[in-house]
Amino acid sequence: MSMLEEIKNAEQQADELKKQAAADARSTLRQAQEKAHAQAAEVLQEARKRAAETVAAAEAAAKTEAEAAIAQKKGEADAVAAKARKNLPQAVDYIMEKVVIAC
Repeated sequence: MSMLEEIKNAEQQADELKKQAAADARSTLRQAQEKAHAQAAEVLQEARKRAAETVAAAEAAAKTEAEAAIAQKKGEADAVAAKARKNLPQAVDYIMEKVVIAC
């Protein structure tokens, strides 16, 4: 084999190696992108799950707080109503006195 043929063969082998390296690089890049997309989807799913858990916990806390406030206000309203009922006979007597005197 002549030196010229050896050079041609070496150049062809170099071209084949370049093509193979480029194909390998594209394949590696594609695999990395697919892996990155899969990981991003997992992170997004986990973030959504955590957000839902946080919202549920906040709603539960708000419900508990609202129930406590309602119970407190009901107790206050019951106390005011009891005090009013206690004074009701005096109020009736006062009104009757004013109505009877006025008539």
